[in-house]
Amino acid sequence: MIDVNISSVQQNRDRSFIIIAILILMANASYMMMIPLFPPLIKEKGFTEASIGIIMCFYPLGSILASWKLGKMHSSKKIILQGLMGQLMISIILGISYFLDGALFFVLSSILRFLQGISNTMIQVPSYSITGHLFSEQVSEKIAKLEMACNFGLVCGPLISGLLYILADIYNFNTFQYSLYLVAFLYFLITICVIFFLDERIFNFNQEESDVQINYYEVFKIHELNVTFTSYFFLGVAAQALRTYLSVQLLEVYNLDDANSQFLFMIYTIVSFFGAYYVAEQKHYTLNQLYTYCLYIGSISLILYGPSMIGLPKSIYIICFADIIRGIGIGSAPAIIMPLIVQIMEKNKHKDQAAEIGSTLLIAGWSLGDLIGPIIGGIFIDQVGFDKTSVIMSGALFAIGFIYQKTSHIDQEQQGIEMQILIH
Repeated sequence: MIDVNISSVQQNRDRSFIIIAILILMANASYMMMIPLFPPLIKEKGFTEASIGIIMCFYPLGSILASWKLGKMHSSKKIILQGLMGQLMISIILGISYFLDGALFFVLSSILRFLQGISNTMIQVPSYSITGHLFSEQVSEKIAKLEMACNFGLVCGPLISGLLYILADIYNFNTFQYSLYLVAFLYFLITICVIFFLDERIFNFNQEESDVQINYYEVFKIHELNVTFTSYFFLGVAAQALRTYLSVQLLEVYNLDDANSQFLFMIYTIVSFFGAYYVAEQKHYTLNQLYTYCLYIGSISLILYGPSMIGLPKSIYIICFADIIRGIGIGSAPAIIMPLIVQIMEKNKHKDQAAEIGSTLLIAGWSLGDLIGPIIGGIFIDQVGFDKTSVIMSGALFAIGFIYQKTSHIDQEQQGIEMQILIH
């Protein structure tokens, strides 16, 4: 009977993977739509860059808390549905908040961003986790494909916002509100698809293994995991310290209107999409090598966001080039990090928990950076300006890459194991 059930699950897992990819796509599309839309609105209502950072950081705070809790729970269809319904209702309320001002707007926006982070994580963590279980022999390929879906969602977000800006000029409606109402409608459609087409049985696959409690204190005693997660966190901090304020910079310094800003944001995500595809298909480099390259390339991209500090003119073309380099470096890192963590966990005899830990740390690590990065970025930008902040973040990320390269011994240990096998 068990064999029949497992066989039935395997027949449906490709369909389930498509639904999971759609979930990841939508979760990131809705997230990305807020990045170009929300900071200018907060600025318009009279708040400073530091205030923008505080409001925006409530999203990753919710994501961190949710990912930590979800990492200790058995993934289920119910959790995903609760996340979808949460996103639907929050999008509607956030659209209505456009009419508020002052302290009430600040407090309500912060609370809603916090709840958004929780709901989004309730969609993503179970999706990545169950993919790791269903495709344990193809985890690098499948996670990279989910990252392609993620990046396609990040492309769709600004594209939809940009098209709405164009239509708003023609038909005279508020882009911020209608973007959120559209998001709510799309979440409604996806909820219907999940109810009818996401097979509940995939969440019961190997349930006896998933019931084992994860002790994160013990997990972080693994040196390679500690170094990898810490570097990933700092990558998120350096990247998000600038990214949150780029839409304001494009408007005030480069005179780029809102519609064109949305399309510029797509450059990074398009490049990231192909970066994830390369990670899924390439066989020449180890995951550790690829991740090290991502850290160094990412540091180069960040310095280009402040071209005046390195003797280059303030040109929108340099910003576009910076986004291309950023997509290659920073944008490709998430496609590598979960397979790399799974590889580390399996090597240290934690194969049964590898998928849960990988999915949790993938979301939690970036969310921690997303939480702290905008606050640090807002403080630095208020004090020294955007261009100098880009140099500081670039130098910090280069240092992180150097430290990671010198302290991570994943490849060396793997080579040692292979040599021992050859000798025996």
